Amino acid sequence: MSRLSGSWTWVLALLSTIALPGGAFAFRSGPPPGRNGSTASLGASCIGCHSAGVGESVEILGVPTTYEANTTYNLTVRIADAAQAGAGFQLSVEDDAGTHVGTLVITDATNTQPNGGWVNHTFTGVDNSVTNWSGLGNSAEYNVDWVSPASNVGAVTFWAAGNAINNDSSLNGDHVYLTNVSATFSLPVPAASTWGLVMLTLLMIVGASVLLLRRQRTARISA
Repeated sequence: MSRLSGSWTWVLALLSTIALPGGAFAFRSGPPPGRNGSTASLGASCIGCHSAGVGESVEILGVPTTYEANTTYNLTVRIADAAQAGAGFQLSVEDDAGTHVGTLVITDATNTQPNGGWVNHTFTGVDNSVTNWSGLGNSAEYNVDWVSPASNVGAVTFWAAGNAINNDSSLNGDHVYLTNVSATFSLPVPAASTWGLVMLTLLMIVGASVLLLRRQRTARISA
């Protein structure tokens, strides 16, 4: 490497340090993929750069107990922490092997963005969470849709990390919360075949006829 290129490398590194105090703003734009503690993340999470939170929460609202094939589910990741000032998140949906399943669909491009097989906040999303924090009861909510697979892939798990920040532009003092919720596949109710409907109709006719004959017989005996 030439002395000139080496100097430019040093200058760029210095500018990055000045522009991103404590590395905080890099993550304000969104964490690297695979930081929500999921199987695909190999257990890695935002706790690696921030501290683990205690006493408050991250929730994934809207997760079905059982999912049907090719169905859209509206999800909300909610992060709450009375001691903090805003929050970011990361979400994924995986099978037991850690393969991303279904499709996470961005419904709010201002506040959320795709990140490989994950979805997380945007820079603007975190700013908006700070603005709306107190109005939402010291919490932030991020919305995204999940379209389930076209066929049965077995149990799936929704993984989320929520980082409640103190908004001091550093990695210090933030609280990271992790959660996961599982859902199993819902087998569809078999549709009645044409012959099944015919048989059901015949059984109903026969049953009604037998009931009518019994009533007529009872009436004759009573007379």
